[in-house]
Amino acid sequence: MGLGLVSGIRRGMDKAGRAMFEALLSKYTKPTYNLAGLITDKNSDFVGDPAFVKAFEAARKQAPANHPEWGEVIKWQVHVVLWAAAHSARLPGDFVECGVNTGIYSMAVMTHLDFASMGDRRFFLLDTFKGFAEETLRDDEKKLMRVSERKYPDCYEFVKDTLGRIPNAVIIRGAVPATLPQAATDRVAYLSIDMNCVEPEVAALEHFWPKLASGGIVVLDDYGWPGHQAQKEAHDQFARSVGTSVLCLPTGQGIILKA
Repeated sequence: MGLGLVSGIRRGMDKAGRAMFEALLSKYTKPTYNLAGLITDKNSDFVGDPAFVKAFEAARKQAPANHPEWGEVIKWQVHVVLWAAAHSARLPGDFVECGVNTGIYSMAVMTHLDFASMGDRRFFLLDTFKGFAEETLRDDEKKLMRVSERKYPDCYEFVKDTLGRIPNAVIIRGAVPATLPQAATDRVAYLSIDMNCVEPEVAALEHFWPKLASGGIVVLDDYGWPGHQAQKEAHDQFARSVGTSVLCLPTGQGIILKA
């Protein structure tokens, strides 16, 4: 059975059906990876790499108490982020993450790169740290406010006590785009965007793209996920406007590389 067909079958099932299907799949096939909707029989030996294990273990501890599974099922997503960050570390510029929540990705990156040893490089971390800001949502996104407090409780103090202890981590609390000028940098090497809504993400792209170094990478966390079509269309439109395109990954992430 082709894995493309497998993914199609999974999408048509409810949660219980998917669990049963994946149990049967594991019994009769030999997938090397099966997490967060990504099933593959391709090489995934990165999960055993000591450097990855160290970074991922640090990241797991950042998972929110109400969603501990977020720190368990995103290994390939973290692998992508670490690859992008390691590439970007060879370029001039600061690191920026717009949409941090409890800091799973940012802790993985800072651990992997030993960010405290990277001289005067800064890692700007922009978020409300308490979910969505209603004023930044389009009318078709207002429904997100109904789950915001339950899904994204205030995590600001937690982030200060963990990421805030790392030298050169700059925590900026508030809603994008209003907070963008507080990320006082002229050059960016790495940009991660994960705000789950259109207008702040486009604003971040427009603000930081001119500052992004040649060869710099943008990671779009929600790009290919179901339910995020409006973000994908906005990202595609932005990419076309600057003469490039977005690479869609089977993790659901999107990658933009600046020439």
